[in-house]
Amino acid sequence: NTSCVVRRPANIYHLLEKEEDTTNNTQTTTTMDTKTRIRTAGIYIPLLTGTLSVIGSGSILYSIWARRSTKLKDPQHRILGMMSIFDILYSINKALMFLTYPSGLGVPTFGNVATCSLQGFFTQFGYAAGSYNLVLSLYYFLIINKGMSKEEFAKVWEKVLHGIVVICHLSFAIVGVSIGLFNPTPGFCYITPGPYGCQNDPNVTCRFGKTAPYFYEAFAQGWIQLAYVVIIVTNLLIWLFVRRQEKEMEKYKTRSVAAEQLSDMEKKSSYARSVFVQSILYVGAFFLSWSWATIFHLVAWIAGVSVPWITLLINTFLPLQGFFNAFIYARPRYIRLKKKNGHMGFRQLIKLVFLPDDGRGKSTVANQDRNSTLRNSSAGEGGSDRNVSKKDSNMFKSFLSSLNRKNNREASNPSVSVTEPKEKTITWSDNKLAREADEEEGKVEEGEETNGDVSPEGSSSPTVEEEKSEEE
Repeated sequence: NTSCVVRRPANIYHLLEKEEDTTNNTQTTTTMDTKTRIRTAGIYIPLLTGTLSVIGSGSILYSIWARRSTKLKDPQHRILGMMSIFDILYSINKALMFLTYPSGLGVPTFGNVATCSLQGFFTQFGYAAGSYNLVLSLYYFLIINKGMSKEEFAKVWEKVLHGIVVICHLSFAIVGVSIGLFNPTPGFCYITPGPYGCQNDPNVTCRFGKTAPYFYEAFAQGWIQLAYVVIIVTNLLIWLFVRRQEKEMEKYKTRSVAAEQLSDMEKKSSYARSVFVQSILYVGAFFLSWSWATIFHLVAWIAGVSVPWITLLINTFLPLQGFFNAFIYARPRYIRLKKKNGHMGFRQLIKLVFLPDDGRGKSTVANQDRNSTLRNSSAGEGGSDRNVSKKDSNMFKSFLSSLNRKNNREASNPSVSVTEPKEKTITWSDNKLAREADEEEGKVEEGEETNGDVSPEGSSSPTVEEEKSEEE
């Protein structure tokens, strides 16, 4: 009746998982299979979510670079651009986890010790994408609540904030690799005692067995918790400021205030409200992506266990921030173009949002749509012909025939003076529509340089000049 205990030989990571007695072998195998399936899903799902995030952040960068003459003058787009760059690095790193996570740890992967450290390096460096949410919220707060100009923010705050974010995360990543801090956890490579499984084997010495939690708090959770505080406080203050402005405007409406003054107040209030809405959307994407890492940390700290399904959620949602940001970035311009171009379909509007201008400074998609509009207008006004109505075509042929007869008579009898028939002006049926299309195209072009503008309802910023030259 003696029980037989089967142990696996230790590999380079000293994977010493204790097996249950053979009497409980069936139950143990079922449990391990469930955990293995969750771990495997957590390794391979980022291949999809990471790719989606790369596409989303890449579209933001493409749109900014295509209109760089105006967008790169705006601190908001520079912040979003840096956020997208780091998100691409992080998302590619997550998408390739099945290649960098060490093999032989119970899941089908192809990595080793070196690739695990590489994964930890880019994970730590890519965390800068989350830090830029803090920078963006701080920017909105200073612009709205403090009335700071973009030039002042760029001169005083922006360089310092960029430097802090990039230098801190790069330093953390370099330090982590150099001291061997990045080791495999059940779902990814990051800050944890190593080698893998050493905490379950008293015969194996754990590196960073006691200090790993402090490194994790300093390198990861410390700045995440700081970002939570700053983001929540700044957005709460923006909301209170917007509420106060709207209440003041309601008071002025009941008094005899000049229409121009009231209009200016309405513009400022609408501008502040739209900034707040855009900020809240970016904050929502941040919390949806990053809150799972905090939950994982709290569960491990309180209960002392690693929950597989939380690891699965981390690997699923963390790479999706760039994907969420792309929709938020496109939202203001999409709403504005949808109102001005109701006849356009979803795909055409998305192209207008992200595609660059042609060499003449006009949107290629806008030009194509205008030409299509003119052709359709001509067909609808004149009859079945697409470009020129049959009546105008016959009139033009009649004019040419009359001109030929005149030339023949003059050639046969030079002394005879033939009165030139009065030329009839060809009146195109789509002149008015063409002018309207030109005007409409001008309006689209004027709004075209406001991709990512924080005025989604089409409300202008405090000045008309600012609406034309820069994006809020």
